[in-house]
Amino acid sequence: MKVSARDIDHVTITAADPVTVAARLEQVGFTLTPAETEPRCICFPPAEDDIPNYLDLVEGSPEGVTLAVNVTDLEGEERSVSWESDEGLVVSAEFVVGEGGGPLPWLPVKHLQPDAFMEPEWIVHPNGALGMMAVHAVSDNPEDTAKKLAAAWKAESEQIFDGCMLVKTGAVELLVWSPVAYQLEYKSIEAMAPERKPAIVGIAVAVERPRPLQALLRANNIAFALTEGDRIVVPPDQTGGLMIEFMPQT
Repeated sequence: MKVSARDIDHVTITAADPVTVAARLEQVGFTLTPAETEPRCICFPPAEDDIPNYLDLVEGSPEGVTLAVNVTDLEGEERSVSWESDEGLVVSAEFVVGEGGGPLPWLPVKHLQPDAFMEPEWIVHPNGALGMMAVHAVSDNPEDTAKKLAAAWKAESEQIFDGCMLVKTGAVELLVWSPVAYQLEYKSIEAMAPERKPAIVGIAVAVERPRPLQALLRANNIAFALTEGDRIVVPPDQTGGLMIEFMPQT
């Protein structure tokens, strides 16, 4: 299927034990939507008013990570979700999910109430997170994977250095790494490429300042590595499955 992707909208984590994954993500300093309703979401301030920026966590099998791209016109399955805010207000969202494709698992989504993922109480995080900047994936053939996704999304792709391709749709970038390049770039956490590829392995998140985040992670016994530019990298075994790279903005 081909679509006109406006941006990477969100990333869905499918886990056998989402309760445990949610608890780990809270220890990393994220605010999640209420536990009573699936999916649990980590919402960020959006780059565009009508394009959400979030992660969602659902229970299911097989486990894995799926990318969702935002589109304006879409026919597909209508879905809805609602949460109750701290003030007792019901926040509802309706959206349409279409047929996706490969080679990386992805789906197109059209939001009818994007504001539901932008509630003030859910976009403020103890770790100072400001938004999802990028998604990291690993492929045995990064160039082929990136070109196929760019063609499917009507996006642009380019090689940024040996072993790493960039797919650009909007504010959130997709970086597709070769196994060797990925492991070299993130050797500080002894990153390992997944057996099944292509696959999403992590995200990059903008953060206000590095020192308060470091203090929070240490207080919660979350292991991390410091890399060039004061970046803070949390390995996947500490988050419930995804590497999270925090990118300081100050």
